[in-house]
Amino acid sequence: SQAALKKSYWHRTASYVSFLTGTFFYLMRSDKDRIWFGVTNPPFVAWIMTLAGWWNRKAYTYMFLDLHPEGLIALGSLHKDSWYVQLWQRLNRWAYHRAEQMIVLGRDMIPILQNKYQLQGPFFYCPPWSSVNVEVPAPFESSTLVNQYGLQEKFVVQYSGNMGLWHDLETFVKAAKLLESDARIQFLFIGDGLRRTKAEALARELELTNIIWQNFVPIEQLKDSLAACHVSLISLREGLEGVAVPSKLYGILASGRAVLAQVPMQSEVALTVQEHACGAIVEPGNVDALVQVLREWVDEPEKVARLGQNAFEAYKKSYQLAQAKTRMESVLLKQS
Repeated sequence: SQAALKKSYWHRTASYVSFLTGTFFYLMRSDKDRIWFGVTNPPFVAWIMTLAGWWNRKAYTYMFLDLHPEGLIALGSLHKDSWYVQLWQRLNRWAYHRAEQMIVLGRDMIPILQNKYQLQGPFFYCPPWSSVNVEVPAPFESSTLVNQYGLQEKFVVQYSGNMGLWHDLETFVKAAKLLESDARIQFLFIGDGLRRTKAEALARELELTNIIWQNFVPIEQLKDSLAACHVSLISLREGLEGVAVPSKLYGILASGRAVLAQVPMQSEVALTVQEHACGAIVEPGNVDALVQVLREWVDEPEKVARLGQNAFEAYKKSYQLAQAKTRMESVLLKQS
């Protein structure tokens, strides 16, 4: 509801102010040799790090998880020429240039930081890791959700995770409508967020019967729920390349499932999927392309299994927690 949404915004604002204020005074009192690390969530952390670092003559490393206000500008929520956006970006530029090291979650962030903020680097690329740790992918047939919903004979296409502002669930719903006549294909949407309400309303309007809506599952059940599909979906709306990296990709890789991503072609997700040959990329909002891929894949189980195997091999090679720890240590030790 609008009331709940407004309450959420006020709650988030209060949380940001409380966190940033507490962080600033903690850093001002800190007797540690260096201010080590700051990230872009919540926004404005760089300002706090810079002020505290200037006062205490300490250096800091900054990690870009996503970019603000660039994301809100891309979504049309803020106008790039407004005075407060201009001020926001000037303060960002002031703070970013004072970071001793810069870590990016996605390689697609680097052009924005270079062009918008005139940062020269060096940039250290440290991609996310899977929040689930597995030795082998869980079989489809063993998933609790498969048995709960009677999906044993279905070709299941799953979206799992946050359904927030960065994501386009409505396009997936429209694709489900075009595939409704194929009784083999079942969509399973797991999660919640600001975009779920609109997507569910569209599904009701289209009278769809081939979508199952499931709330978030506890983290300890994530391995089981990610196994409840043959294909996993990822979404990043148009214009958001370099702004955010959907971390759900890395759990999907660990699950050993084929990836179907509707994301900008220059995004980190697209680069990763192409490098590891673990799925297909379609442009955001392209319903017909989504439908075409799924119509092909439902008749090519061996190809889908091969893509899933490539996804798991990518996880084992590059996206486990131990590897992320090694990458991060190698960057931070350079600061010592």
